[in-house]
Amino acid sequence: MLNTFYDKFIFTNGLQYRHGNFFLVDMPFLICPTEVLSGLLCTDNPDFERHVYYGVKRSVSERMVGQFKIEFGFTGDKMVSFLEQFFVASGWGTIKNVDLDMQGRKAIVQVLNNPLTAQLRGKVKTASDHILRGILAGIFTKVFAENVECVETHCVALGGEDCEFIIKRQHEFDFSDKRVQEQLEAEI
Repeated sequence: MLNTFYDKFIFTNGLQYRHGNFFLVDMPFLICPTEVLSGLLCTDNPDFERHVYYGVKRSVSERMVGQFKIEFGFTGDKMVSFLEQFFVASGWGTIKNVDLDMQGRKAIVQVLNNPLTAQLRGKVKTASDHILRGILAGIFTKVFAENVECVETHCVALGGEDCEFIIKRQHEFDFSDKRVQEQLEAEI
């Protein structure tokens, strides 16, 4: 048994290992030591970190969430719930709270036991989980059917108990806030 989430896919043959790769419902994925990814997150280079964020966001919103929608037909709250279970079961940490405002197209997500930021504690000077920010922005861009951005406001790497992410439309962020300036490209 892996965990209850993946056990269901193993039982239904939705999780497979073929040609040297893992597939979850025909979507390739890999098992990767967190050290490989945490190395990307401690660059202290805001331009590079924004590139990581926007690249992950684009990939998640354009391909991954759409694949799950095709396979399972989930939308809205059901898609959020499924993706929450998927990421928790995949080892990204525990979702402590999701404050979801579907109508206002906003969300606050708190993550405990984030394995990437735990490794970066004391090694970075700014909020550092640009990969998870990109994942959340990509998910909620699809769920809200509108482009949204994500800013990490609390980070375990900086001594916090958990990581907190704010998701909303870009123009709703306060660009006088240094965290927003560091994490997002300014609107043109």
